[in-house]
Amino acid sequence: MFPIRITTLLTEEVYKRFSWAILMRRKSFIVYIIVILALILYPMIMSAEGKDIIFIALFTILVLLPVLFLSLRFRIKRSYRKNPLWQNMETTLIFDRETFVAQSKRGEFHYTYDDIVKVIMTKQDFYILIGESTGFAIEKENCTPEALEFLLELHIEHM
Repeated sequence: MFPIRITTLLTEEVYKRFSWAILMRRKSFIVYIIVILALILYPMIMSAEGKDIIFIALFTILVLLPVLFLSLRFRIKRSYRKNPLWQNMETTLIFDRETFVAQSKRGEFHYTYDDIVKVIMTKQDFYILIGESTGFAIEKENCTPEALEFLLELHIEHM
């Protein structure tokens, strides 16, 4: 079974999915959204009368949340485009029993499985995080059945 080799290409689409997956799983992100909405809504609600509260709630849902979503989407796209080292970077991950190696045009980096902070699984990808927001995006379609099985076990270990 070992070594398992997986080659992945960091396209803009993969980077977007990676960023959203990390962002949505952070507790601080949800707290941030609630605090921002509370700071915006509190003065409005305190100065509003009965019928105006419904308008304020609808305004928030229909205007502020989409604006927040679009601004986050813009920032993710901008961060990918501003860093030429990430653009279409091909990385080969080689998994052994005790360690794994990431090879790319930037060099070769050795990690142990203890270095993994978390493994996130989505419908299309696996994300191996070696930091709070640093890691490797692996598209499932690029994996062999034994690689998928290994990544699933790794995900269960590092949920």
